[in-house]
Order: sequence, then C-alpha cells, then structure tokens
Amino acid sequence: MKIRRLLFALPALCLLLAACESPLPEVSYPELRFNHLPLIELNVARIDIVEKYHSPLQRPHVEHEIPLAPAKAMRNWANDRLRAVGSSGRATFIIVEASVKAAPLAKKKGLKAAFTLDQAARYDARLEARLEVETAAGLGKGFATATAARHRTMPEAVSINARDDALYNFVEGAAMDFNRVMTTNIDRHLTPFIRPK
Repeated sequence: MKIRRLLFALPALCLLLAACESPLPEVSYPELRFNHLPLIELNVARIDIVEKYHSPLQRPHVEHEIPLAPAKAMRNWANDRLRAVGSSGRATFIIVEASVKAAPLAKKKGLKAAFTLDQAARYDARLEARLEVETAAGLGKGFATATAARHRTMPEAVSINARDDALYNFVEGAAMDFNRVMTTNIDRHLTPFIRPK
C-alpha cells in the first residue's frame, strides 16, 4: 500500500519541481523616446551620430546588462530632437561616454546584520556627449557639450524584476538630466546655428 502511494506521489512531486524551475516571465520595457519635446532645428544639411564610447562588456561595467542602455537613449535623443533644416554644412553628435558601473557595498556584520536590510550595490551612470556644428566652406564652427551623472544603491535580496525596474528608471532619470543640460548648452553656445522658431 505504501509503495502505491509513493508511486502516485512521484508524478505530483515532479510537476511541483518543474513548476519551481520555470523561468520568470520576461518584462518588456518601453523604448525611451524624446519626440514629445520641441525640435532643435540646425542650419545644416546633415546630422551624423558618432559613438566614441564602446562598452568593455565586463564588470564593473553593466550597461549591457540593464533594460535601458544609456547609449541607445542618447542616440534616440539625437534622432528625436535634432533636425537638419539647412542646405549645407553638417552637425556631429558624438557620444563620449554612456556607462553604468556597479560596485558591491560592504555588509554589516554580527547581530546587527540580522535585523538590517543592507544596500548591496552602488550603481553609477555617466552620460556625456558633444554636438559639433560646421557650416559650409568652414564659414563657422561651434559646439556644445553636456554631462549627466547619477548614482543609486540597490538593497540586498531584491528580486530581478524589481532591480531591472529600478535600473530602467535610474537610466531614464540620467537621460532626462542629459536632455536638460544639453538643451541649455545648445541655447547658450549654438544660437547662431539654430533656425529661429
């Protein structure tokens, strides 16, 4: 009788184990766009995007592991906000840095550690770009730069989905900081190359 019960219990146990091993559903994150913001119309015939930053693809760099890559956000910024409206000359949007680095943080020890939720890691994001403008025949040149840097910590025992949500929002915030700084500096340094509204 015990053997029969065991044989009936085995399939149920296998099903339970299979359910435990099933992967978490993948979360789809929206692509960060800036096309809801006003266009910056440059008096040039073309705009090129150049990525000088290349991720090392290894720790402490984690920009290739998170749901919103800073370089992609910066490319989208240039594509969505910059427009060439002239008949000659060119502008170049250069991505100088688009990094996110992760560093483990020291944990508390002893009895206090048992009652404390430590911050397990610190993330640092840095977005830097330069917009260069040159009119035809070298008649005029100008540039504007922008850098945005943010950091945040992540608690231990956080779920993968909660961590990815937090990192998406983290990079989104850095990208919006970049947008504000670059817009201000374009207005300040590239006014002669912008078509009046």
